[in-house]
Amino acid sequence: MSMAWLRQRPARVPTWVIDAGWAVAVAVTIAIRGAREPGTRRPDLIAYALGLTLGALLLARRRWPVAVLVASFAALQLYYVLNYPGISAAVPLGVALCTAGAAGYARWALLVVAWFVAGPLIFRLLVDPEPVLPVLSEVVRELSLWVAILLLGDAVRSRRTLTLQQRLLEAERARSERLLRDMLPEAIAERLKQQEEGVIADAFPLVTVLFADIVDFTSHAERSPPEATVALLNDLFSQFDGLTEARGLEKIKTVGDSYMVAGGLPDPRPDHPVAVAELALAMLELAARRSLPDGGPLRLRIGIASGPVVAGVIGRRRFSYDLWGDTVNTASRMETTGVPGCIQVTERTRELLGERYLIRERGMIKVKGKGEMRTYFLSGRTHAHNHTQDLTEPSQ
Repeated sequence: MSMAWLRQRPARVPTWVIDAGWAVAVAVTIAIRGAREPGTRRPDLIAYALGLTLGALLLARRRWPVAVLVASFAALQLYYVLNYPGISAAVPLGVALCTAGAAGYARWALLVVAWFVAGPLIFRLLVDPEPVLPVLSEVVRELSLWVAILLLGDAVRSRRTLTLQQRLLEAERARSERLLRDMLPEAIAERLKQQEEGVIADAFPLVTVLFADIVDFTSHAERSPPEATVALLNDLFSQFDGLTEARGLEKIKTVGDSYMVAGGLPDPRPDHPVAVAELALAMLELAARRSLPDGGPLRLRIGIASGPVVAGVIGRRRFSYDLWGDTVNTASRMETTGVPGCIQVTERTRELLGERYLIRERGMIKVKGKGEMRTYFLSGRTHAHNHTQDLTEPSQ
């Protein structure tokens, strides 16, 4: 038998049930009150009606705290003017006062308290003189009761405010952490949170870097509405993000219509060349099903290189996680010197991929800053040919 129910939080009683209980209790208490204070009028139909009114007002105390407070004040004042027993009838006003205080209407609550304290005091000292000390003693008792009720309402309000502020703070903290994790790899984000100052930089002896670029995108964008261009990039790169995340790779950045990914960092993994190769093939398959805003085919040039890099966080405000090193430059050159619809890889990457993929030699090409380089085209997998697209080199 599952014991999960033992860990569940107890169900909270609905507020309307609590208020209905208050209303019934007050109305019944006033209705069945048989004892009378000396010199008071025996309860009759009017008293019962006022009692039921005071009880019924409690049902709306949370939604209209000031209106219920004023109505309770008026009903109780009429009850007192008609000289009915007042102990039980004062309870609904106390509840209304507490509710108004908890809702932040302290001025209204203070006015009601001042009336019920100062009014009888002035009447009993000036209109119908009584000994001062007994009157003051009774006023102090009543004042203490009303002040305690107001303090209770203020405490409830302070607790609610504190809880709300805590929830807002937690929500803002969660939002900041989500933004941080969207901008940086999770491991780097954790380090940045714990390391307030200093430089976050790491050297990786072997990673695989991918650059992907949309062929002739600039000229196509000039012939298309800006909204359509941005919508295409947003939709395409969002799908690339999903492919990247599914393979456990790190999206480094996008620059214009260029998309950069790395495998093997910040957490090293031995299969980073394979993961990046699978991503490149999936990106080509995805692009083959899309078109540009002007209706032209969407073709990618993809370049991949493997080797050492330095990675770190740069900037203080709009910081980013970036890579540096010859491997990054070579991967970028593999993309710019590539062929539309093909994946160009370096000799080092070709060696790391082994015999698991269909790779053919392109030959020696001139690469800016590198001179002559032997490069290769990754065209598919050696297994599962039915899931592989024939990515032969088109005519240049």
